[in-house]
Amino acid sequence: MEITIEKFSKLLDNEYISIEGFREHSKASEKYIDITFIQKDGYRWIGSIPYFYRRTGLFIETEDDLVKYLNEIYPYFNEAGIEKFKASEKKRWDKEMSGKKTTKGFFEELLDLEWKSVKYDLPNNPNWARRIQDIKEFGYTLATDTRRKVKGKDETDTHILLVPLPKGGVTGYEVMSSAFKAKVTSVMKSINVYEVSKANKHGLLPDHKFPEIRWDKETRSENSDEMPEKEIKEKFQLIDNQRNQQKREVCRKCFQTGKRGILYGINFFYEGNENWDNNIAKVGKEAEKGCIGCGWYDIQKWRESLNKFLEDNN
Repeated sequence: MEITIEKFSKLLDNEYISIEGFREHSKASEKYIDITFIQKDGYRWIGSIPYFYRRTGLFIETEDDLVKYLNEIYPYFNEAGIEKFKASEKKRWDKEMSGKKTTKGFFEELLDLEWKSVKYDLPNNPNWARRIQDIKEFGYTLATDTRRKVKGKDETDTHILLVPLPKGGVTGYEVMSSAFKAKVTSVMKSINVYEVSKANKHGLLPDHKFPEIRWDKETRSENSDEMPEKEIKEKFQLIDNQRNQQKREVCRKCFQTGKRGILYGINFFYEGNENWDNNIAKVGKEAEKGCIGCGWYDIQKWRESLNKFLEDNN
């Protein structure tokens, strides 16, 4: 369901909240409302508020819920509160994040809470997107505008904005040691499950069957080097980096559209069909039930199921 500015404007009854419009960052599966929070003393905060933001488990889909959410967060955007946020987060990074020098440089640039051009304002780094993702994974709310005009220049660029909402806790990827990766590769006998081949086995990656885009902060866990083989086989499969990226895009599209992925161009699902079951949660551990039956979720089981289907219907 898409939230419309017309319907939303009729429901919004706070004269101190002014809206400009809605935007979507499709690659990151994020949605924003461009907004101005006006305090009674005249102080204004102008920026973008995410309302569909999987890093903090925020998935608002109705105008009523968005109105409620904006009224709830409005008190954070007063001058004193924002200055307190800047001071406390600077102290946190100086104390707790001093070892993360590269990412710290990005965070310090964002901490004035102004839109920052990736090209002109942020540190020069070819992997800047990874640094921004790190900051999100540390629990911070960031807004992205991929077509914002650069100040003083006749061009647009991707801009990032740090939003002064409470830190939501570290969410990131599951921890995986080198020893654990080697163990997974050994358990899976160095076989690329996509190709059923041991060729280029040194480029294989342990792939989470349950895609990260549907995780919430409760889904993340530590991968112990002592994890039993049975659990490894339930949780992981081995594919190369190219297929890992391909699967990531397929799962992102499924998350956004509700259409599950097609493997090898074959429209076959060993459970369910191409449509995501709307009775199943979109994120969190329960969402994994919606992945079962898709070829990308468990390639080997999908292959075995398809072969059995062909055999039974020969």
